[in-house]
Amino acid sequence: MSGQSLTDRITAAQHSVTGSAVSKTVCKATTHEIMGPKKKHLDYLIQCTNEMNVNIPQLADSLFERTTNSSWVVVFKSLITTHHLMVYGNENMTCLHLLGGIVDI
Repeated sequence: MSGQSLTDRITAAQHSVTGSAVSKTVCKATTHEIMGPKKKHLDYLIQCTNEMNVNIPQLADSLFERTTNSSWVVVFKSLITTHHLMVYGNENMTCLHLLGGIVDI
């Protein structure tokens, strides 16, 4: 059994039902487990930044929403995930949306 909390599992299931693989992966990357985000989730999100049919604003909104969580673990993992996307993701896609459009492309 994984260390995910019941809340994490329910949130991931809700995103599965709505068909949002990106939001589900953000939720799984930013669980309440006291350990870093899993590499497979970070790799999937990086891959999403290179795809043309992925909604990058939704990805950014999902990450921002997780930073407002009451758990410091979730907030910290959201910031780690955001940093990872800014460093390793497609810069034309991630910087524009994660920084609020203040970067010249």
